[in-house]
Amino acid sequence: MNYQDRNVLSLTRRELLRIGGISLVGGYLNAFRPNNVRAAQKAKPQATARQVLFINLDGGLSQVDSLDAKEGAWTPGYFDIRSYANALKLPSGVFKHLPSVLDKLTVVRSMSAWDVVHGRAQYYIQTGHPLNLALAKEVPALGAVVCHELASQRKTTDSLPAYIAMNLAGNQAGLINQGFLSAEVGPMSLAVGDSAPNLAPQPGMEETFKRRWERLQQLDGSLRSANGHTDRSFADYQDYYKGAYAIMNDPRVPEVMTISDEDKKRYGSSSIGNSLILARNLFKADAGTRFIMASQGGYDHHGNIYKEGTRNHVVLMKELDVAYTNLLKDLDSIPSKYAPGKTLLDETLVVCMSEFGRVPGPITETRKGREHYMQVHCGMFAGGGIRRGAVIGKTDDLGGKIVEAGWSAQRPIYMEDVACTIYSALGIDWTKSIQTTPSGRAFHYIENASGTKYVGFKPVQELFA
Repeated sequence: MNYQDRNVLSLTRRELLRIGGISLVGGYLNAFRPNNVRAAQKAKPQATARQVLFINLDGGLSQVDSLDAKEGAWTPGYFDIRSYANALKLPSGVFKHLPSVLDKLTVVRSMSAWDVVHGRAQYYIQTGHPLNLALAKEVPALGAVVCHELASQRKTTDSLPAYIAMNLAGNQAGLINQGFLSAEVGPMSLAVGDSAPNLAPQPGMEETFKRRWERLQQLDGSLRSANGHTDRSFADYQDYYKGAYAIMNDPRVPEVMTISDEDKKRYGSSSIGNSLILARNLFKADAGTRFIMASQGGYDHHGNIYKEGTRNHVVLMKELDVAYTNLLKDLDSIPSKYAPGKTLLDETLVVCMSEFGRVPGPITETRKGREHYMQVHCGMFAGGGIRRGAVIGKTDDLGGKIVEAGWSAQRPIYMEDVACTIYSALGIDWTKSIQTTPSGRAFHYIENASGTKYVGFKPVQELFA
Protein backbone atom coordinates (compact mmCIF):
# COMPACT_ATOMS: atom_id res chain seq x y z
CA MET A 1 0.00 0.00 0.00
CA ASN A 2 1.39 3.39 -0.96
CA TYR A 3 1.67 6.20 1.53
CA GLN A 4 -0.76 8.28 -0.54
CA ASP A 5 -3.39 5.51 -0.34
CA ARG A 6 -3.55 5.49 3.44
CA ASN A 7 -6.48 7.13 5.13
CA VAL A 8 -4.61 8.68 8.07
CA LEU A 9 -6.62 10.91 10.38
CA SER A 10 -5.14 14.25 11.35
CA LEU A 11 -5.07 15.84 14.79
CA THR A 12 -4.65 19.42 15.81
CA ARG A 13 -1.87 20.38 18.20
CA ARG A 14 -4.50 20.78 20.93
CA GLU A 15 -5.81 17.27 20.31
CA LEU A 16 -2.32 15.87 20.41
CA LEU A 17 -1.69 17.58 23.72
CA ARG A 18 -4.84 16.00 25.08
CA ILE A 19 -3.27 12.60 24.59
CA GLY A 20 -0.81 13.50 27.33
CA GLY A 21 -3.70 13.98 29.71
CA ILE A 22 -4.83 10.39 29.36
CA SER A 23 -2.54 9.36 32.19
CA LEU A 24 -4.08 11.93 34.53
CA VAL A 25 -7.73 11.01 34.13
CA GLY A 26 -7.53 7.27 33.59
CA GLY A 27 -7.45 6.58 37.31
CA TYR A 28 -11.04 7.77 37.66
CA LEU A 29 -12.33 4.99 35.42
CA ASN A 30 -11.68 2.23 37.89
CA ALA A 31 -15.27 1.87 39.02
CA PHE A 32 -15.36 -0.41 36.00
CA ARG A 33 -13.52 -3.60 36.84
CA PRO A 34 -13.04 -6.32 34.22
CA ASN A 35 -15.33 -9.17 35.25
CA ASN A 36 -16.31 -10.58 31.88
CA VAL A 37 -13.33 -11.80 29.89
CA ARG A 38 -13.60 -14.06 26.87
CA ALA A 39 -11.41 -15.35 24.05
CA ALA A 40 -12.45 -15.07 20.42
CA GLN A 41 -10.64 -18.21 19.37
CA LYS A 42 -8.41 -20.93 20.71
CA ALA A 43 -4.90 -19.54 20.74
CA LYS A 44 -1.69 -21.40 21.50
CA PRO A 45 0.72 -19.04 23.23
CA GLN A 46 4.42 -19.91 23.23
CA ALA A 47 4.83 -19.18 26.97
CA THR A 48 8.61 -18.84 26.66
CA ALA A 49 9.17 -15.68 28.74
CA ARG A 50 8.46 -14.45 32.28
CA GLN A 51 8.88 -10.72 31.71
CA VAL A 52 9.37 -8.07 29.04
CA LEU A 53 11.76 -5.18 28.52
CA PHE A 54 10.56 -2.87 25.75
CA ILE A 55 13.22 -0.38 24.61
CA ASN A 56 11.35 2.45 22.92
CA LEU A 57 13.49 4.40 20.43
CA ASP A 58 11.37 7.52 20.47
CA GLY A 59 11.44 9.69 17.36
CA GLY A 60 11.93 7.37 14.41
CA LEU A 61 15.15 5.38 14.02
CA SER A 62 16.53 5.58 10.48
CA GLN A 63 16.56 2.00 9.23
CA VAL A 64 19.06 2.74 6.46
CA ASP A 65 21.53 4.19 8.97
CA SER A 66 21.24 1.35 11.47
CA LEU A 67 19.96 -2.23 11.22
CA ASP A 68 19.31 -2.19 7.46
CA ALA A 69 22.30 -0.13 6.42
CA LYS A 70 22.37 1.13 2.85
CA GLU A 71 25.38 2.90 1.41
CA GLY A 72 25.33 5.90 -0.92
CA ALA A 73 27.00 9.20 -1.61
CA TRP A 74 25.35 10.54 1.55
CA THR A 75 26.90 7.93 3.85
CA PRO A 76 29.63 9.25 6.18
CA GLY A 77 32.90 7.41 5.64
CA TYR A 78 33.24 6.51 9.30
CA PHE A 79 30.06 4.39 9.07
CA ASP A 80 32.25 1.60 7.66
CA ILE A 81 29.30 -0.53 6.53
CA ARG A 82 30.12 -4.24 6.70
CA SER A 83 28.30 -7.48 5.93
CA TYR A 84 27.46 -10.11 8.53
CA ALA A 85 25.66 -13.44 8.57
CA ASN A 86 22.24 -13.70 6.88
CA ALA A 87 23.02 -10.80 4.53
CA LEU A 88 22.86 -8.33 7.41
CA LYS A 89 24.64 -5.03 6.88
CA LEU A 90 25.55 -2.73 9.76
CA PRO A 91 27.51 0.51 10.12
CA SER A 92 30.33 -1.10 12.09
CA GLY A 93 31.91 2.27 12.74
CA VAL A 94 28.80 3.20 14.73
CA PHE A 95 27.68 -0.19 16.05
CA LYS A 96 31.10 -1.18 17.35
CA HIS A 97 29.73 -3.56 20.00
CA LEU A 98 26.52 -4.95 18.49
CA PRO A 99 28.28 -7.53 16.24
CA SER A 100 29.49 -9.30 19.40
CA VAL A 101 25.90 -10.18 20.38
CA LEU A 102 24.35 -10.88 16.98
CA ASP A 103 24.33 -14.54 18.01
CA LYS A 104 21.91 -13.66 20.84
CA LEU A 105 19.22 -11.78 18.90
CA THR A 106 17.05 -11.55 15.80
CA VAL A 107 17.03 -8.47 13.59
CA VAL A 108 13.71 -7.65 11.87
CA ARG A 109 13.84 -5.50 8.71
CA SER A 110 10.25 -5.92 7.48
CA MET A 111 8.34 -3.75 9.94
CA SER A 112 5.86 -1.09 8.93
CA ALA A 113 3.76 1.52 10.73
CA TRP A 114 0.24 2.91 10.35
CA ASP A 115 1.08 6.49 11.16
CA VAL A 116 3.86 9.05 10.90
CA VAL A 117 2.66 11.54 13.52
CA HIS A 118 4.68 11.03 16.70
CA GLY A 119 1.80 11.42 19.17
CA ARG A 120 -0.40 8.81 17.52
CA ALA A 121 2.47 6.51 16.58
CA GLN A 122 3.86 6.55 20.12
CA TYR A 123 0.35 5.87 21.46
CA TYR A 124 0.41 2.81 19.17
CA ILE A 125 3.75 1.73 20.63
CA GLN A 126 2.45 1.92 24.20
CA THR A 127 -0.95 0.33 23.65
CA GLY A 128 -0.83 -1.72 20.46
CA HIS A 129 -4.07 0.05 19.49
CA PRO A 130 -4.91 2.86 17.07
CA LEU A 131 -5.80 6.11 18.76
CA ASN A 132 -9.55 6.59 19.14
CA LEU A 133 -10.18 9.80 21.07
CA ALA A 134 -13.62 8.57 22.14
CA LEU A 135 -12.07 5.57 23.92
CA ALA A 136 -8.54 6.76 24.67
CA LYS A 137 -9.19 7.37 28.37
CA GLU A 138 -10.18 3.76 28.99
CA VAL A 139 -7.68 1.91 26.78
CA PRO A 140 -4.88 0.48 28.93
CA ALA A 141 -1.21 0.39 28.03
CA LEU A 142 0.11 -2.91 26.73
CA GLY A 143 2.25 -3.24 29.86
CA ALA A 144 -0.83 -2.80 32.06
CA VAL A 145 -2.70 -5.57 30.22
CA VAL A 146 0.32 -7.84 30.61
CA CYS A 147 0.52 -7.17 34.35
CA HIS A 148 -3.25 -7.61 34.71
CA GLU A 149 -2.89 -11.07 33.15
CA LEU A 150 0.10 -11.98 35.32
CA ALA A 151 -1.37 -10.62 38.57
CA SER A 152 -2.22 -14.08 39.88
CA GLN A 153 1.51 -14.97 39.77
CA ARG A 154 2.47 -12.11 42.07
CA LYS A 155 4.17 -13.35 45.24
CA THR A 156 3.51 -12.08 48.75
CA THR A 157 7.13 -10.90 48.87
CA ASP A 158 6.77 -8.80 45.71
CA SER A 159 6.97 -5.13 46.60
CA LEU A 160 8.00 -3.48 43.34
CA PRO A 161 5.40 -2.33 40.79
CA ALA A 162 4.53 -4.83 38.10
CA TYR A 163 4.90 -2.19 35.38
CA ILE A 164 7.68 0.41 35.37
CA ALA A 165 8.20 3.09 32.72
CA MET A 166 11.47 4.98 32.38
CA ASN A 167 11.84 8.37 30.73
CA LEU A 168 8.41 8.41 29.09
CA ALA A 169 7.49 11.83 30.51
CA GLY A 170 8.65 13.67 27.38
CA ASN A 171 6.86 11.34 25.02
CA GLN A 172 4.45 13.13 22.67
CA ALA A 173 1.71 10.65 23.59
CA GLY A 174 2.34 11.09 27.30
CA LEU A 175 2.67 8.04 29.53
CA ILE A 176 -0.37 5.87 28.87
CA ASN A 177 -1.60 4.28 32.09
CA GLN A 178 -3.90 1.42 33.08
CA GLY A 179 -7.07 2.88 31.57
CA PHE A 180 -10.07 1.07 33.03
CA LEU A 181 -7.95 -1.67 34.64
CA SER A 182 -6.92 -1.62 38.29
CA ALA A 183 -4.45 1.01 39.41
CA GLU A 184 -2.30 -1.84 40.73
CA VAL A 185 -1.21 -2.62 37.15
CA GLY A 186 -0.58 0.99 36.17
CA PRO A 187 2.97 2.14 35.39
CA MET A 188 5.30 3.68 37.92
CA SER A 189 7.07 6.48 36.07
CA LEU A 190 10.79 6.93 36.71
CA ALA A 191 13.02 9.70 35.41
CA VAL A 192 16.45 8.15 34.93
CA GLY A 193 19.26 10.54 34.12
CA ASP A 194 22.77 10.66 35.43
CA SER A 195 21.80 8.64 38.50
CA ALA A 196 19.12 6.29 39.76
CA PRO A 197 15.97 7.53 41.50
CA ASN A 198 16.15 7.48 45.30
CA LEU A 199 13.16 5.42 46.47
CA ALA A 200 14.25 4.55 50.02
CA PRO A 201 14.09 6.62 53.23
CA GLN A 202 17.31 8.35 54.22
CA PRO A 203 19.43 6.32 56.67
CA GLY A 204 18.26 6.88 60.23
CA MET A 205 14.77 7.98 59.18
CA GLU A 206 13.18 4.53 59.08
CA GLU A 207 11.39 4.76 62.44
CA THR A 208 10.20 8.29 61.80
CA PHE A 209 8.82 7.26 58.43
CA LYS A 210 7.04 4.25 59.94
CA ARG A 211 5.52 6.35 62.72
CA ARG A 212 4.22 8.98 60.31
CA TRP A 213 2.74 6.33 58.05
CA GLU A 214 0.84 4.75 60.93
CA ARG A 215 -0.44 8.15 62.03
CA LEU A 216 -1.62 8.89 58.52
CA GLN A 217 -3.68 5.69 58.49
CA GLN A 218 -5.35 6.72 61.73
CA LEU A 219 -6.20 10.18 60.43
CA ASP A 220 -7.72 9.40 57.05
CA GLY A 221 -7.94 5.62 56.84
CA SER A 222 -11.67 5.76 56.21
CA LEU A 223 -11.14 7.90 53.11
CA ARG A 224 -8.84 5.31 51.64
CA SER A 225 -11.46 2.57 51.65
CA ALA A 226 -13.90 1.76 48.88
CA ASN A 227 -16.62 1.34 51.52
CA GLY A 228 -19.26 3.98 51.06
CA HIS A 229 -17.65 5.38 47.91
CA THR A 230 -19.02 4.84 44.45
CA ASP A 231 -15.80 6.17 42.96
CA ARG A 232 -13.17 3.43 42.98
CA SER A 233 -10.42 6.01 42.68
CA PHE A 234 -10.39 6.33 46.50
CA ALA A 235 -9.33 2.70 46.80
CA ASP A 236 -6.96 3.06 43.87
CA TYR A 237 -5.14 5.93 45.53
CA GLN A 238 -4.80 3.72 48.58
CA ASP A 239 -3.29 1.01 46.36
CA TYR A 240 -0.76 3.56 45.11
CA TYR A 241 0.12 4.62 48.66
CA LYS A 242 0.46 1.02 49.84
CA GLY A 243 2.66 0.23 46.87
CA ALA A 244 4.90 3.20 47.56
CA TYR A 245 5.14 2.24 51.24
CA ALA A 246 6.11 -1.32 50.29
CA ILE A 247 8.82 -0.05 47.96
CA MET A 248 10.30 2.28 50.56
CA ASN A 249 10.43 -0.49 53.15
CA ASP A 250 11.88 -3.27 51.02
CA PRO A 251 15.57 -3.80 51.90
CA ARG A 252 16.19 -4.95 48.32
CA VAL A 253 15.27 -1.58 46.81
CA PRO A 254 18.47 0.36 47.63
CA GLU A 255 20.54 -2.29 45.86
CA VAL A 256 18.16 -2.50 42.89
CA MET A 257 18.22 1.28 42.51
CA THR A 258 22.01 1.51 42.63
CA ILE A 259 24.13 2.18 39.56
CA SER A 260 27.75 1.41 40.25
CA ASP A 261 30.48 3.51 38.66
CA GLU A 262 31.77 0.41 36.89
CA ASP A 263 28.38 -0.45 35.40
CA LYS A 264 27.70 3.14 34.47
CA LYS A 265 30.93 3.35 32.49
CA ARG A 266 30.46 -0.08 30.92
CA TYR A 267 26.93 0.81 29.74
CA GLY A 268 28.12 4.08 28.22
CA SER A 269 27.38 6.71 30.90
CA SER A 270 24.10 7.70 29.25
CA SER A 271 20.46 7.94 30.21
CA ILE A 272 19.53 4.84 28.21
CA GLY A 273 22.53 3.01 29.63
CA ASN A 274 21.49 3.79 33.21
CA SER A 275 17.90 2.80 32.40
CA LEU A 276 19.00 -0.59 31.13
CA ILE A 277 21.18 -1.14 34.21
CA LEU A 278 18.12 -0.56 36.38
CA ALA A 279 16.04 -2.86 34.17
CA ARG A 280 18.64 -5.60 34.63
CA ASN A 281 18.65 -5.02 38.39
CA LEU A 282 14.86 -5.08 38.60
CA PHE A 283 14.51 -8.39 36.79
CA LYS A 284 17.43 -9.91 38.66
CA ALA A 285 15.84 -8.96 42.01
CA ASP A 286 12.62 -10.79 41.04
CA ALA A 287 10.63 -8.48 43.31
CA GLY A 288 7.44 -8.17 41.26
CA THR A 289 8.32 -6.18 38.13
CA ARG A 290 7.20 -7.97 34.96
CA PHE A 291 7.05 -5.26 32.29
CA ILE A 292 9.50 -2.39 31.76
CA MET A 293 9.37 0.24 29.04
CA ALA A 294 12.61 2.21 28.79
CA SER A 295 12.66 5.12 26.37
CA GLN A 296 15.55 6.69 24.50
CA GLY A 297 14.32 9.88 22.90
CA GLY A 298 15.76 12.21 20.31
CA TYR A 299 15.67 10.23 17.05
CA ASP A 300 13.56 12.82 15.21
CA HIS A 301 16.34 14.12 12.97
CA HIS A 302 14.66 16.12 10.23
CA GLY A 303 17.86 18.10 10.03
CA ASN A 304 21.57 17.63 10.67
CA ILE A 305 21.24 13.89 11.07
CA TYR A 306 25.03 13.43 10.86
CA LYS A 307 26.18 16.83 12.18
CA GLU A 308 29.10 16.54 14.56
CA GLY A 309 28.99 18.22 17.93
CA THR A 310 25.24 17.60 18.37
CA ARG A 311 23.05 14.79 19.73
CA ASN A 312 22.66 13.52 16.21
CA HIS A 313 21.51 10.11 15.01
CA VAL A 314 25.01 8.70 15.29
CA VAL A 315 25.47 9.79 18.92
CA LEU A 316 22.17 8.15 19.92
CA MET A 317 23.00 4.93 18.09
CA LYS A 318 26.38 4.75 19.77
CA GLU A 319 24.71 5.15 23.18
CA LEU A 320 22.23 2.41 22.33
CA ASP A 321 24.97 0.18 20.92
CA VAL A 322 27.05 -0.05 24.09
CA ALA A 323 24.08 -0.11 26.49
CA TYR A 324 22.05 -2.74 24.62
CA THR A 325 25.06 -4.96 23.99
CA ASN A 326 26.11 -5.05 27.63
CA LEU A 327 22.51 -5.60 28.73
CA LEU A 328 22.23 -8.76 26.63
CA LYS A 329 25.61 -10.01 27.83
CA ASP A 330 24.69 -9.42 31.47
CA LEU A 331 21.25 -11.01 31.21
CA ASP A 332 22.78 -14.02 29.48
CA SER A 333 25.31 -14.45 32.31
CA ILE A 334 22.79 -14.37 35.18
CA PRO A 335 21.37 -17.82 36.04
CA SER A 336 17.59 -18.18 36.01
CA LYS A 337 15.93 -18.69 39.40
CA TYR A 338 13.20 -20.78 37.82
CA ALA A 339 14.79 -23.00 35.16
CA PRO A 340 18.09 -24.81 35.81
CA GLY A 341 20.52 -24.36 32.97
CA LYS A 342 18.81 -21.24 31.65
CA THR A 343 19.69 -17.58 32.05
CA LEU A 344 17.80 -14.40 32.80
CA LEU A 345 17.94 -13.60 29.09
CA ASP A 346 16.21 -16.88 28.30
CA GLU A 347 13.20 -15.76 30.33
CA THR A 348 13.23 -12.03 29.46
CA LEU A 349 11.82 -10.90 26.13
CA VAL A 350 13.74 -7.80 25.01
CA VAL A 351 12.07 -5.75 22.28
CA CYS A 352 13.93 -2.77 20.80
CA MET A 353 12.17 -0.68 18.16
CA SER A 354 10.95 2.75 17.10
CA GLU A 355 7.49 3.97 16.07
CA PHE A 356 8.41 4.30 12.37
CA GLY A 357 11.39 4.74 10.06
CA ARG A 358 12.96 7.56 8.06
CA VAL A 359 12.91 8.39 4.34
CA PRO A 360 15.64 6.36 2.58
CA GLY A 361 18.09 7.54 -0.03
CA PRO A 362 19.92 10.88 0.02
CA ILE A 363 19.35 13.19 2.97
CA THR A 364 17.45 16.43 2.33
CA GLU A 365 19.52 19.01 0.50
CA THR A 366 18.72 21.99 2.71
CA ARG A 367 18.11 20.50 6.16
CA LYS A 368 20.54 17.57 5.88
CA GLY A 369 18.13 15.16 7.54
CA ARG A 370 15.46 12.54 6.94
CA GLU A 371 11.69 12.88 7.16
CA HIS A 372 9.18 10.44 8.69
CA TYR A 373 8.55 7.18 6.80
CA MET A 374 6.07 4.43 7.61
CA GLN A 375 6.51 1.86 4.84
CA VAL A 376 9.65 0.37 6.41
CA HIS A 377 11.35 0.33 9.75
CA CYS A 378 13.33 -2.15 11.80
CA GLY A 379 13.87 -3.61 15.26
CA MET A 380 15.68 -6.15 17.41
CA PHE A 381 14.19 -9.00 19.44
CA ALA A 382 16.11 -11.10 21.94
CA GLY A 383 15.61 -13.54 24.82
CA GLY A 384 12.36 -15.06 26.02
CA GLY A 385 12.39 -17.88 23.48
CA ILE A 386 13.44 -15.73 20.51
CA ARG A 387 15.68 -17.28 17.86
CA ARG A 388 19.34 -16.42 18.13
CA GLY A 389 21.44 -15.18 15.24
CA ALA A 390 18.57 -14.72 12.78
CA VAL A 391 17.38 -11.99 10.40
CA ILE A 392 13.77 -11.60 9.27
CA GLY A 393 12.79 -9.60 6.22
CA LYS A 394 14.56 -7.94 3.33
CA THR A 395 14.23 -4.56 1.65
CA ASP A 396 15.18 -3.20 -1.77
CA ASP A 397 18.51 -1.56 -2.52
CA LEU A 398 17.42 1.78 -1.04
CA GLY A 399 15.76 0.36 2.06
CA GLY A 400 12.43 1.91 1.15
CA LYS A 401 10.37 -1.11 0.14
CA ILE A 402 9.93 -4.55 1.71
CA VAL A 403 10.70 -7.23 -0.89
CA GLU A 404 10.62 -10.21 1.50
CA ALA A 405 8.42 -10.13 4.60
CA GLY A 406 10.19 -13.19 6.01
CA TRP A 407 7.20 -14.64 7.84
CA SER A 408 4.04 -16.62 7.22
CA ALA A 409 1.67 -13.64 6.85
CA GLN A 410 3.62 -12.44 3.81
CA ARG A 411 3.07 -8.81 4.76
CA PRO A 412 4.81 -6.20 6.92
CA ILE A 413 4.99 -6.71 10.67
CA TYR A 414 2.94 -4.09 12.50
CA MET A 415 2.83 -3.05 16.14
CA GLU A 416 -0.26 -5.23 16.63
CA ASP A 417 1.78 -8.24 15.53
CA VAL A 418 4.50 -7.25 17.99
CA ALA A 419 1.87 -7.04 20.74
CA CYS A 420 0.55 -10.49 19.78
CA THR A 421 4.13 -11.79 19.94
CA ILE A 422 4.64 -10.29 23.40
CA TYR A 423 1.39 -11.81 24.67
CA SER A 424 2.27 -15.19 23.18
CA ALA A 425 5.77 -15.19 24.70
CA LEU A 426 4.23 -14.57 28.14
CA GLY A 427 1.63 -17.30 27.74
CA ILE A 428 -1.26 -14.85 27.27
CA ASP A 429 -4.12 -15.46 24.86
CA TRP A 430 -3.99 -12.45 22.52
CA THR A 431 -7.53 -13.11 21.23
CA LYS A 432 -9.14 -12.20 24.56
CA SER A 433 -11.54 -9.34 25.10
CA ILE A 434 -13.00 -7.70 28.19
CA GLN A 435 -16.69 -6.98 27.91
CA THR A 436 -17.23 -4.66 30.89
CA THR A 437 -15.76 -1.25 30.15
CA PRO A 438 -16.86 2.35 30.91
CA SER A 439 -17.97 2.89 27.32
CA GLY A 440 -19.82 -0.41 27.10
CA ARG A 441 -17.68 -1.36 24.13
CA ALA A 442 -15.62 -4.52 24.49
CA PHE A 443 -11.89 -4.00 24.88
CA HIS A 444 -10.06 -6.42 22.60
CA TYR A 445 -6.48 -7.22 23.50
CA ILE A 446 -5.79 -6.91 19.78
CA GLU A 447 -8.00 -5.15 17.25
CA ASN A 448 -7.85 -7.17 14.04
CA ALA A 449 -8.69 -4.11 11.97
CA SER A 450 -6.24 -1.28 11.49
CA GLY A 451 -7.38 2.27 10.97
CA THR A 452 -7.99 1.49 7.29
CA LYS A 453 -8.70 -2.22 6.75
CA TYR A 454 -9.07 -5.67 8.30
CA VAL A 455 -5.66 -7.28 8.71
CA GLY A 456 -5.84 -10.26 11.06
CA PHE A 457 -2.85 -9.69 13.33
CA LYS A 458 -1.00 -12.58 14.93
CA PRO A 459 2.26 -13.51 16.65
CA VAL A 460 5.34 -13.66 14.48
CA GLN A 461 6.04 -17.35 14.95
CA GLU A 462 9.23 -17.09 12.95
CA LEU A 463 10.72 -15.07 15.78
CA PHE A 464 10.60 -18.05 18.14
CA ALA A 465 13.24 -20.73 18.26
